[in-house]
Amino acid sequence: MEIKTKEQLIAEVVQLHAKVSLLEHLSRRHEKERAAFAQSEMRYRTMFENTGAATFVKEADMTISMVNQGFERLTGYTKTEIEGRMRWTDFIHPEDRPRMIGYHADRRQDREAPSELELRILDRGGAVKDVYLKLGLIPDTQRTIGSFVDLTQLKQARREIQESQALFQAIVEGFEGFLYVCDSQYRLAYLNPQCRRQVGRNAIGEICYKAIHHRESPCLFCVHSQIQQGQAVRFEILNPKNKRWYLSINSPIRHVGGEISLLAMVTDINDRKQTEAALRATDPQPIKEEYLPQPQATQRQSFGHIVGQSSAMQKVYEQILSAAATDATVIIYGEPGTGKELVANAIHDMSERRTQRFVPVHCGAIPENLIESEFFGYLKGAFSGADNDKPGYVDFADGGTMFLDEIGEITLHMQVKLLRVIEGKGYTPVGSNRVKQSNLRIIAATNRDLRERIRAGIFREDFFYRIHILPIQLPPLRERKEDLPLLIDHFLKLYGGKQTLPPLTGKMMELLRQHNWPGNVRELQNVIIRFCSLQVLELGAGVPALQPPIVAADARHRAPAGQHLKGMLAEHEKQLILQTLEQTLWHRGRTARQLGMDRKTLFAKMKRYGIG
Repeated sequence: MEIKTKEQLIAEVVQLHAKVSLLEHLSRRHEKERAAFAQSEMRYRTMFENTGAATFVKEADMTISMVNQGFERLTGYTKTEIEGRMRWTDFIHPEDRPRMIGYHADRRQDREAPSELELRILDRGGAVKDVYLKLGLIPDTQRTIGSFVDLTQLKQARREIQESQALFQAIVEGFEGFLYVCDSQYRLAYLNPQCRRQVGRNAIGEICYKAIHHRESPCLFCVHSQIQQGQAVRFEILNPKNKRWYLSINSPIRHVGGEISLLAMVTDINDRKQTEAALRATDPQPIKEEYLPQPQATQRQSFGHIVGQSSAMQKVYEQILSAAATDATVIIYGEPGTGKELVANAIHDMSERRTQRFVPVHCGAIPENLIESEFFGYLKGAFSGADNDKPGYVDFADGGTMFLDEIGEITLHMQVKLLRVIEGKGYTPVGSNRVKQSNLRIIAATNRDLRERIRAGIFREDFFYRIHILPIQLPPLRERKEDLPLLIDHFLKLYGGKQTLPPLTGKMMELLRQHNWPGNVRELQNVIIRFCSLQVLELGAGVPALQPPIVAADARHRAPAGQHLKGMLAEHEKQLILQTLEQTLWHRGRTARQLGMDRKTLFAKMKRYGIG
């Protein structure tokens, strides 16, 4: 037996100690790795359990080894029933099972197979569910992890949408009238077959009033603004081209993003209208008003540039539509400032003559010695100063419309000559002996009682009956004060510009309601213009001016030093006259009419302010 030296024993002890230290180090490292693994596994299981999808892990033989709570909820089975006991093909619908087994085999043999697809599964109760499946191989294993997303409700919603679309398509395609949809910018989004045939093409994306109505601006009967406010509007209209009556039903379509489109359904009701007319003609007793059906449509708030929602204005709108559908002579009765020229313009813009000129003539503003040459023109040398041939109003209006404002002021001599024009017998320019013809339509207007003027011998009865074919009576503003808020809002937007105006107080609105408005809408327009310019509500002599509190607090900062209200009003009046002269191309008669004053007053003010 070998006896070890002391040095050898010491070396062995050192080696043994080193081995023990190494084992202890490895043991501690192993414990740390086990703890980290356990922590990683816990984190993985937490993520696995809390993912929103129904997630599972399947082995190479398709046995499911692990599922989360989402998978339990989707299938109706528990983990105990599934894990290690059921294959994933047990959940697949029999019709989809061969396809899924084929994909499983392709994936195991490194052949190309989809990792995302749709299929059907069966839950515990046998209910079929549409799902979206996403699969992926777990690295360095033979396992596959997959997730199901339930698409059943989405698929059902999609089917319901498709069914709704099919139903809508069947309704609109089978609608016998014209149906179209346009967005907030007037662009067509849909036309049914009847409408496409009428237009001659599928005009989707085009502007509705251009494609359907062949206009360069929105139609006067357009209810687009009311539709954008969420209102439904229906009305009857006579087509001026084919002379047939139509019912137009307009409804808003509210889109998910908040936009509103217009759905218009137009139906031919000409047979019904003819039947109603025949019944009225044969009924000796007029139908009492209380038995008439109430209108189902939302009342119009405006018609072109005419503003008003009162029953009196609704009647005017109907008369405009009827007058626009014919070429007969129209006469508009109404006090000064009620908007007679606006009505005449609306009739012209809706008629077949809308592409031709609208020629307004203020009969009372033309001197008697010039009236014939102004109307019929003259030839060069016809009188002193006639250096060139000049056409008259009748020439300018050829093919279009001539608006004779204040026709009650026209002389008996001119009445005879205009009567010949209306009857198609022509006219003769001053200085000529050749009769000319003009194809024009006459719309007249007056604030006079023409029958009284006939009795006074200053208006011809035959001329009266030639112009009094389609009469329209405009109500004064005092008889339709319910339209005041609409008119005030319209003028504030028109003349307020970009400035921030102080609000009209309750006291101001009451003052406006109590006023009798002898100057009608024109007077209200001037009041609002002054308010926008000076921020002072002034209704004329005898009525104290009102100033908003905000304006009163800093009024002295806006007024020029030493400038009193009288001077400010004079300056504003001068600017208003200049602006109106520019708008009318310095036609003084039209300027005077637009400002609501006679020509002599206008000339005096122009002289006072150094205009001209």
